[in-house]
Amino acid sequence: MSPELDEVAAALPNYEVGGELGRGGWGVVLAGRHRQLDRQVAIKQLPRAFAADETVRRRFLVEAKLMASLDHPHIVPVYDFVEQDGLCLLVMELLPGGTVWSRFTSDGFTPTAAAATGLACLAGLQAAHAKHFLHRDIKPENLMFSAGGVLKVTDFGIAKMVGGEDAVATRAGEVIGTPAYIAPEQARGGALSPATDIYALATMLYELLSGVLPFADDGDAMALLFKHAFEAPVPLADQAPQTPAAVAAVVMSGLATDPAERPSSAEEFGLALARACTASWGPGWLTAEGMPVMGAANFVAATESSTGMATRPSTPPGPATGVAGAVDDIPPPPPAPPSSPAAPASAVHPPVGARRATGPVLADLGEPAVDLVPLKDVVVPPPSARWPFLAAAALFIGAVVFALAGLGSAPQGGTLRAGMVAVGGIDPTSGHVVPVDLTNPVPIATSPTAPQADHVRLALSLLGRRVTSGAALMPATGARTATVNLGGHFLLGGAFTGTISLLHQGRTVGTYDFGVRTTQSAFASVSGAAPFLLFLFLLAYAESFLRSLRRGKRSVTAVPGLTVIGALFGADVVGLVWVLAKHRPTLAALVACAVLGAAAGLAAGLGGARIGRQRRYKRAQRRERRLGAA
Repeated sequence: MSPELDEVAAALPNYEVGGELGRGGWGVVLAGRHRQLDRQVAIKQLPRAFAADETVRRRFLVEAKLMASLDHPHIVPVYDFVEQDGLCLLVMELLPGGTVWSRFTSDGFTPTAAAATGLACLAGLQAAHAKHFLHRDIKPENLMFSAGGVLKVTDFGIAKMVGGEDAVATRAGEVIGTPAYIAPEQARGGALSPATDIYALATMLYELLSGVLPFADDGDAMALLFKHAFEAPVPLADQAPQTPAAVAAVVMSGLATDPAERPSSAEEFGLALARACTASWGPGWLTAEGMPVMGAANFVAATESSTGMATRPSTPPGPATGVAGAVDDIPPPPPAPPSSPAAPASAVHPPVGARRATGPVLADLGEPAVDLVPLKDVVVPPPSARWPFLAAAALFIGAVVFALAGLGSAPQGGTLRAGMVAVGGIDPTSGHVVPVDLTNPVPIATSPTAPQADHVRLALSLLGRRVTSGAALMPATGARTATVNLGGHFLLGGAFTGTISLLHQGRTVGTYDFGVRTTQSAFASVSGAAPFLLFLFLLAYAESFLRSLRRGKRSVTAVPGLTVIGALFGADVVGLVWVLAKHRPTLAALVACAVLGAAAGLAAGLGGARIGRQRRYKRAQRRERRLGAA
């Protein structure tokens, strides 16, 4: 036995100390056996990094007494606790059935098993909250199964022993524990209440039902904390459409960013969950699942019959450590139609290789003390939205400049030479833009120096789209003339590339590309009015997305939608310049402006999201000040 384990054995003379069962951010767990009672136990040792702090040791004694006072079938019993010579030890029931997380990753959870797990946990939380005791760290690893398959909540009060009223991190910004289930008020250092535990449990239910967390976890603990503190979760219905709508709605009610918008007690949340499950899967679903739920007769009654579904929670217990005020009961969901299918039997698993962001494991028995700080000192307010909006404005101005500059050039030139042909009285080879009135036929004349031709064709094109018309050349004094009726003045307006072609017996004998602008108002044509109508349409959509982001609403389509709208805005700028300045657009300018517009839309979306996070942060601060004053 190592010297460290010898110290543990010396502090617990009535126990045989065995090997390590597990470890995490809150400590190491050792196997043990009571010598006289021959009872197998689990011995939890707080990391020396924490136990070296005198304040932590004082809290350990207070919280351990409270933990030992909890007596409920779904809460692991504490048999003994010791604080001596820098050791903080808890002796608890040994639970050999594994954790919810280990079962989730190996066997998966059916929707009914996930709901039954939630009800069992809520039964334990209801009893703890009635004694004004919060858990503060509900997660699948802290829910374990006894040898008989009874779910039990472990590690009550451990988080408070270490951090007091605050969740903690190291000064280097490393989070202690698992931030995947932390409530927004915990991350921001606000007042905690039963709603804090409800949020963590709702997060776990979301994960068991969908296989993923409400917020994407890329392994960065601090980034995940910011999401919990300042963003709203992706709706469960989007991640797990197979989950009944009533069940998903109850789970999402527990994930409200504002604690006042969550169920006011574990009992209220449990009854709402039981009713929703019974409405979706029919009475008796909990019995059929086979997972015991004890010490909460009202939960069980709500799963057995429509009468049970009408059960209302009893008077909520008194406040626990900053309890939020009660809110209206969640109404029961509508009864399921007679043809409702039974609960699906397929089990949900987490993605292969799934991991969750965790802070440093400080459970080594010889770990030196670390400098801990409240999370509220690490989770700072969201950054300013000024820079994203300035970037969006600069990018949009860049798109206008590109459109005005006319990146690239329109085609010009051909086989015809100066003086060979005139369009509307102007030689197209002179380099001048030829004005054309589409309300009247366009006069064309060829000189004796032009190739012999019997037919002329005139085309107007823009970005690969072409309108063409032709006419026979008639002999005239010293020349041949024709009038070509392009028509379409209600459809076309603006600047185009014109192409004149001379034909002889059906064979082209000369061509020339040149610039053309229509003399009638472009606004009176479909092509001229379209950029303005598109501009107004995109403006309305952009404002809708930005308004949603500014109000703090989470939408998975808002930022991508603004990016697409920005790209269309950039392309539309080219169209507006085409109509207003009679400047022929090019494909290069169109692509460049669309890219700049997309970047501008993305920047504007990020700016709007920051404003929303700032507003949520300020609302949370105001609420926390009100709770503090109360």
